[in-house]
Amino acid sequence: PQRPLPAPQVSRAVPPPATPGPGPPPGLPKRLKKSKQAPAVPRDLGRWKPADDLLLINAVLQTNDLTSVHLGVKFSCRFTLREIQERWYALLYDPVICKLACQAMRQLHPEAVAAIQSKVLFSKAEEQLLTRVPSTPQPTLETFQDLLLRHPEVFYPSRTPKALQLHWQLLRQYHLLQDQT
Repeated sequence: PQRPLPAPQVSRAVPPPATPGPGPPPGLPKRLKKSKQAPAVPRDLGRWKPADDLLLINAVLQTNDLTSVHLGVKFSCRFTLREIQERWYALLYDPVICKLACQAMRQLHPEAVAAIQSKVLFSKAEEQLLTRVPSTPQPTLETFQDLLLRHPEVFYPSRTPKALQLHWQLLRQYHLLQDQT
C-alpha cells in the first residue's frame, strides 16, 4: 500500500482557481482531464545562464536601474525588459530560484567571473569622475591608476586603469567630458 503524497505547497502569489469545483471544466478533452496539473515553473528557467544572473546582479548593483541594464548589458540571449524585471524579482524574492541561481553562480570558473565583472556597466558616479579628466593632454594609464587609488569607494572593485581609459575614450569621443562643449 502506498502512502498518500502530501499536498503541494502553493505560493501566496498564485491566485486561487477561478471556478471552484472538483474537476476541470467540462469542455476539455478527456486526456487533459486526467492529467495532473504541473506545478508552476518559470518557462524561461533554462534561458537564464549563471553568467547572465551574475551579470544582471552586478549591473543592477552598479546602476540601480533595470532599464539601463536592459539597454546596456549584452546577455547570452536577448531578454525583454519584462523578462529582466521578472528575473531580478525572482532572484530577490523566490527562494527556490535564488538558491538554484546562487549554486550555479558559485560553480562558475574564476576566469568566467572575471570576464563577467569586466563587462559591468559604469555607474553615474564613476562616469562623473571620468568626465573630470581633461581631454588634453592625452591622459596616461598612470592618470587612471591614480583615479582608482584616490576613489576606491566609487569604482567597481575589478576596474583596471585600462578599463577606465577605454571608457574615458568613449566619453571623449561623444563629447561628454567636462572640458568639451
